[in-house]
Amino acid sequence: MHGFVDGSALDYGEIDRGSLEELIDAEVNRKPRNKARYKTVISHEDPIPILRAALDYHESGAVKIKEETDFYSVRVERTIERSDREVEGSFAFFQHGDSPIWTAVTGYDPDFFDNGLTWLFDRAEPHISDFFADSEELKQVLRSIEEELSAEILVSKAVVYSRKEEGTISFRTRPYKEVFRDEQLENGYVDKLNFTVRRQDNEFFSGFISREGVTKLESGDPDLYREYLLGSFVNTVTDKLDILSHSDRSESGEISEIELEFQSNVLNSPSDNQELIEALSNLEKSTMTVYHDNPYAHVSLVDFVDGSNCDIYVTGSDSVSIVPGYKGSVNSLMRIANQMSKEFQEGVLNLRAEPEYSLTDFVA
Repeated sequence: MHGFVDGSALDYGEIDRGSLEELIDAEVNRKPRNKARYKTVISHEDPIPILRAALDYHESGAVKIKEETDFYSVRVERTIERSDREVEGSFAFFQHGDSPIWTAVTGYDPDFFDNGLTWLFDRAEPHISDFFADSEELKQVLRSIEEELSAEILVSKAVVYSRKEEGTISFRTRPYKEVFRDEQLENGYVDKLNFTVRRQDNEFFSGFISREGVTKLESGDPDLYREYLLGSFVNTVTDKLDILSHSDRSESGEISEIELEFQSNVLNSPSDNQELIEALSNLEKSTMTVYHDNPYAHVSLVDFVDGSNCDIYVTGSDSVSIVPGYKGSVNSLMRIANQMSKEFQEGVLNLRAEPEYSLTDFVA
């Protein structure tokens, strides 16, 4: 079932998530190399018809979906045209309560995860959106685990990117907080982490987390992993989604401006404006018009993925505002915020407060 029994997707008929999680527990702890790979995505529509239709125009791929008791089984078959190589496997897909947040899990290898599961979600964009977490949000997830379990979290592998240099991979075991104090983060970001959660000699679980919404259970207690790692990650998604959804004009038609606030004055000069403009121009599947770049920056961006558009302004030395156009969507806003975090500077997303006026503002 989904790669969790001797690496085979066996058909057990209709099962529930409890049975699936028993399989995951047995398989992950049976062999050191076995992992449960999870990807969390966002869909404001029912994602099942979207996934069924995602490959309608791809003759080289096929998807089959079966409804189980409280999740869906999704099987993907694909032929990679350039190499004629076949990729096939399956995953379980479940919703978190009544939220628009869904998670896929598979026991198949990284090849299927990247070229089957993730490939299918890419075909379903923008109706199914990726989620991106910044460094502070990754730290928040780990801090939540640390506090809830009164545990120590040790990082065994960290991938950190600098915006001016190539990324670095560290295999030095250290407390997670030291990773987020790395000098490279002054002009960079944390991309992914492998870590162990333990209290003295008692190891709760070992896992993996990345900014692209991917997590892994590598060993240990699956219940603790799901409740504390995946649960905290979903809460982080929810907080960010509340801000972006409030600004999605495709849903409400109303304008809600988003402000990205930085921890320092990173927009002090025309050259800083140029760095921001260059970072935005590198967003895939988009085009941009620059209206002003000195003394302040103002650009208009169109996202070809779903036709979304927005205006982006420098509103201070430590802030940028994003004003969604009529077709502004959560998927596009997520992509733009992630692009600025990776190639310009990480910041905190907030809804920009509406200005308050009194009668004296209009009377000389």
